[in-house]
Amino acid sequence: MNFYILDNDSKIIHLLSNIIENDFNNTVVGTTSNPQQAYDDAMRLGIDIMFIDYAMPAMDGVQLIQKIQDSHYYPHFIMTAQAILPSVKTSAYQHGIDFFIEKPLNIAEVKSVIKLAAQNINMSNRLLQVLDLVSGAATNNNTVTISGKNKKKENAQSILRFLGITAGNGAPAINKLINTMIEREISFDEVNFEEFFQCDEHGKKIIFQRIRRDIKTGLNNLAHMCMDYPENDIILEYANNLYEYKNVHNEISFLKGERTNGGQVSLKHFFNGLIQEIN
Repeated sequence: MNFYILDNDSKIIHLLSNIIENDFNNTVVGTTSNPQQAYDDAMRLGIDIMFIDYAMPAMDGVQLIQKIQDSHYYPHFIMTAQAILPSVKTSAYQHGIDFFIEKPLNIAEVKSVIKLAAQNINMSNRLLQVLDLVSGAATNNNTVTISGKNKKKENAQSILRFLGITAGNGAPAINKLINTMIEREISFDEVNFEEFFQCDEHGKKIIFQRIRRDIKTGLNNLAHMCMDYPENDIILEYANNLYEYKNVHNEISFLKGERTNGGQVSLKHFFNGLIQEIN
């Protein structure tokens, strides 16, 4: 992630820079104490997340955000400030900030907010991938059978990437199972798992445990997306077709601390639902 820091305190700029770049995936592409300079840099740098101090001379943080967005550029914003009126904080959120951190900065809070902001961006990128997938599928109806099956496999991979479950321990088994269901045009119940995985009943249970853990991770990620984008039709469709919405609802309640356990996953429902999504 590319970060930019605007603050009138050089010590805070130094502190934030150290926290951000402690993660090798992050880079601070610029810093300044001048709001106009921050605006100019935002127009030329590929910034993912901007730290903006509210109390800046000539142009406060909210005014700067509005000016940047008026230029049709929309990075994610984290605002910092000394104690301010609730009405000012509300205005900041209405103008598009993602998070607000009160000064003096708490290092643990800063790290947590950076992590959450990065997760939001990754989720948004996955959503865009799915939108591209759906758009592409809608314009490609005249393919031969082999190409059609390959397209289905690609679409399945796009959905798995969207759920964030392409790199888990169960990923090889998940991919093998999906590809076989596509090639043979069969449902989950029609798969002979002992023959398919060349394993006994005990080995089958181990494989199912790996698959179940990854699918549960996907449920957790989807629940986060439902919280961030509660009215998105694609996310709601996946919630129901892959997990049943009641399980996503229970997972959301768990994430909010309203339940002691989250939603359940059904391998049969997930895989049959996935095949339905890509057909």
